[in-house]
Amino acid sequence: MHDQSDQRRGANRTRRLPRNQQRERVLRLVTCATGAVDASEIATQMGLHVTTVRFHLDALCEDGSVARTRIKRDGVGRPRTGYVAVRDRLDYRGLAEILAMELGDTAAERRQRAERAGRRWADRIMAQDGSDESADAARNGEPAPALDDRTGRIADAFERMGFGPEITAPADVGDGHRECAIRLHACPVRDLARSHPEVSCAMHLGLLRGLLSTDADGDENTALHAELEPFVEPELCIARVIGR
Repeated sequence: MHDQSDQRRGANRTRRLPRNQQRERVLRLVTCATGAVDASEIATQMGLHVTTVRFHLDALCEDGSVARTRIKRDGVGRPRTGYVAVRDRLDYRGLAEILAMELGDTAAERRQRAERAGRRWADRIMAQDGSDESADAARNGEPAPALDDRTGRIADAFERMGFGPEITAPADVGDGHRECAIRLHACPVRDLARSHPEVSCAMHLGLLRGLLSTDADGDENTALHAELEPFVEPELCIARVIGR
């Protein structure tokens, strides 16, 4: 009896919290989760209605604190919407704003320099995660990592940055080539991407190509290459990785 009473009192206290405190607690729960968490799980933990929790999650997504992703169901059914905390978002936004202001006087200059910065960013990520598999394979006379494996590594990196990636099944695109598409359901700097796509989107393209460790104009018969389609829908960009 006491346990049930304590739970009811805890839920009542949660409901009486000012909205900004509720939102901070929602953010803490998302941040402390080991993976993506959905609105119903948070609602259960907080003793709130799931609609109220979704309201706070939408606001946190809008300010860049949280990103949407997909949680696969066991068995048949559409994936659930999950939420993950966006780590280091302030540093990332600050970097992007500086790039937008300082990269050049023309859109072409900014695009070229932003893509180069994205490649250097990818070099740093790969150095932190371990050696580049493609380079190691070439030195050892072994085949480079498969299209599916490399796409998975790229998606993992974009997941950590809050892009909410979803890999689609590989598809044949002719001439013996296959394509893996990564649907990016969230952008940590969406507002900047809309106002300065020549900076934000070019930097993400450079990051994508750098993680792939290939040149855009490399040998199409052997190399993997990548393209980025920004805002194919208001909340969706698509990264395409193509190879044999």
